[in-house]
Amino acid sequence: MGRSVEEIKARCSRILGDEKIVSIVGASSSPTAAYEMVFAEVGDVLKAKAGRWLAVLRRDYPKEYYKLTESTISHANNGKAN
Repeated sequence: MGRSVEEIKARCSRILGDEKIVSIVGASSSPTAAYEMVFAEVGDVLKAKAGRWLAVLRRDYPKEYYKLTESTISHANNGKAN
């Protein structure tokens, strides 16, 4: 793990409130797949890169990933706004 959890969180912060993108990343199998899936859906390179970093967080720091995405995912499942 070459990057700190804080650096990775900073790199994915642009998409953390976006339940659609967080869900796409959650369905991906790797950081590269997350990038490709997000880019295909939204066509935004910066959001796709942030999605890749969120997938890196999931891979390298799973506990931090689940803490960070828990509220976004639970709101999406409950149909509530973030």
